[in-house]
Amino acid sequence: MKIYYPTRVFLLRGNHECKQLTSYFNFRDECLYKYDQEVYEAIMTSFDNMPLVALINNKFLCLHGGISPDLKSLADVERIDRFREPPKAGLFCDILWADPVENEELYDEIHYRGNDTRGCSWFFGEKAVQPLLDNNKFICLIRAHEAQLEGYRLYKYNEKIKEFPQVLTIFSAPNYCDVYNNKAAILKFENCTLNISQFGYSQHPYLLPHFLDIFSWSIPFVTEKVTEMLNYVLQPRPGEKIDDSDDEIPNAQVIIKQQTLGQSQSNTRPLGKLQQITKKQIDITKSKISFVSKMMKMQTVLRQERENIIKLKGLCPDKRIPRGVLLQGAEGIKDALEHFNTTRAADRINEKWPETK
Repeated sequence: MKIYYPTRVFLLRGNHECKQLTSYFNFRDECLYKYDQEVYEAIMTSFDNMPLVALINNKFLCLHGGISPDLKSLADVERIDRFREPPKAGLFCDILWADPVENEELYDEIHYRGNDTRGCSWFFGEKAVQPLLDNNKFICLIRAHEAQLEGYRLYKYNEKIKEFPQVLTIFSAPNYCDVYNNKAAILKFENCTLNISQFGYSQHPYLLPHFLDIFSWSIPFVTEKVTEMLNYVLQPRPGEKIDDSDDEIPNAQVIIKQQTLGQSQSNTRPLGKLQQITKKQIDITKSKISFVSKMMKMQTVLRQERENIIKLKGLCPDKRIPRGVLLQGAEGIKDALEHFNTTRAADRINEKWPETK
C-alpha cells in the first residue's frame, strides 16, 4: 500500500520492527524459508527508516507504544537518531514500548512507573499525559501496542474535565494470533470528526504451520496408530485374564522345590502352565497398560487438535502446553484458548523484550 500510494499511506515503526523481535519470533525464519538473507536485510533497513510519530490535524499525536519522561514536545522526537535498532531505554524505546496504566484506580495517581510487563520502558498515567497534551495543545494520544477485546479502548482519566479521552488504544488485528477471538478496529478521521469502525476476521486459507512438510505433519498420525497397536498387544485377551489374587500366588520356596524335583525326576508329571506371577509383576503390567492407554488418548488429541495445540504452545512461556490439558481432550484445549483474558495472560511473556542469551 505504501508503494502504491506513497503520499497517502504512512507507516509508523512499532516495537516488532527490529532485528531482535523478528529473530525471536518467526519473521526472519519465514524470510529465509521463502527468500534469502538479502531480502530480510532489506526489510530491516526499511524498518530503520520508518518514522516514529505522526500528528493528525495538529491535534492528535499518534505513536505505537506511549510517552516518555523525556518527551516534552515534538522537538524531542526530531532529535532522535531513528535510523538504527531501537535501544532498551530512553525516548526511542519508550515511544515503541510504553503502556498506559490499566488499573483505573491509579489513573490520577501514577506519573511514570517501571513497566514490568514489557521488561523495559514505563507505565504512564494522567499526571504524565495531561501536561504533554496541554503544553502542546493536543487533544488526544492515539496508540496501539495492546490487543483489545473490542478492538479499541478509551482512557478517560478525568471525565469531569475532558469530554474526549486523553488516550485511545486502537488495535486493528482481528483474532490476534488466531487465538484471541477479539474484534479489530480502525479510526476514521473525516471532516474533523473521529469515528471508530469495528470488524471481525476472515478464515485463513489452510496452510501447514511452521513451514512443515507433509511427512512431518503426518508423524502424529503414525505415532497414534503405533500406540494403538501397542495398547492392543498389552490388553488381556478373552480367557487370558490376569488373576491378581494373592491366594493363587505360590510360595517362592515351594516353586523352587517343585522346579528342582521337576529337573531331577524325569518321570514326574510336568508342572503345566506356571501360575508363578508375583503381585509386583501384575502391578507393573497394569501400569504399562494404563500408561499406553493414556498415550493413545493423548496421541488422538494431538492428531485431531494439532493446529490448536500449536497455537496454544506459542502462547505459553516455555512453549509447552499446560500439564494435563492433553488428557482433558479437545474440550480442555478449547477452554485454554477461547477466553480473551486467559489467552492474553498466557501471551504476556511474548510481549516482553526478549531475553538475550
